[in-house]
Amino acid sequence: MKTGKLFWGFFLLTMGFLFLLTRYDVIQSSFGFVWDIWPLLFVFWGAVVIFKDSIARPVISALFGIFVALLLFGMIDNGFWSFDFNDRDNSYTESYNEDYSPDIKTAELEINSGAGTFIIKNTTDKLVDGKGKGSFGEYDFESWKDDSHATVRFNLHKKNVNFFRGRLKNQLEISLNQNPVWDIEFNIGASKSNFDLSEYKIKNVSLHTGATSSKIKLGDRYDSTNVFVEMGAASITIQIPKTSACSINGDMALVSRDFPGFSKKDSGYYETENYNSSSKKVFIRINGGVSSVRVERY
Repeated sequence: MKTGKLFWGFFLLTMGFLFLLTRYDVIQSSFGFVWDIWPLLFVFWGAVVIFKDSIARPVISALFGIFVALLLFGMIDNGFWSFDFNDRDNSYTESYNEDYSPDIKTAELEINSGAGTFIIKNTTDKLVDGKGKGSFGEYDFESWKDDSHATVRFNLHKKNVNFFRGRLKNQLEISLNQNPVWDIEFNIGASKSNFDLSEYKIKNVSLHTGATSSKIKLGDRYDSTNVFVEMGAASITIQIPKTSACSINGDMALVSRDFPGFSKKDSGYYETENYNSSSKKVFIRINGGVSSVRVERY
């Protein structure tokens, strides 16, 4: 088969699948990462020229078609659809909550889900107060207490879904009690996430995700906070208060980095100027694929 046909065939297939999957919210990434990986266009173009008469050219042409489709779709997605967490549809189909007891000193929140929109904001008098909506927005909710420690877990409930009965959604919005010291773990797929944790005492927060656009805002209500991020082709913004010192390290070889207010101390290691003087610290470790990371101070 001619390489030109392979290019256009895979280009059209990829574009079709991307429009279909985002139409039904199977993929919910903002595709903001395409602005950081567009130079790969020249890499693929050069590979096609170099391997013009090679048996590898059909494979390169197919991959080139997929990449161009992803790049074009991402530009369209970022140009015509906004990253808006203010959903006009305020009808929630499921609610989850657990009462708070004053003897709870530490708590753990775990969210295991696929693609979707995930929001943490506001405080609550309960230990946790959650709302879910959409065809996918149904979770197996578990909570238990062991002495002064409480555990809360959301596991996405697997069920049969009719893909042709309207737009599919999986949106989960959570509020937490601000009294316990929290450990939070997110294991999510392609998603849009906005986690405002500034009102909570956060000891550890861990984010494992695929293609996603995420925002994490931290406060200074706890002296030492550890942040671990492991992601695929993603875009993430982490906000930390100026009252806290911060260090950043990790495997970020193919990651676009924007760390205003940080100084590079070593390969892959950055610190704020108040790192040695501040009593409050945030330790960030990032392992990423082709990604975009911004850590900003407010």
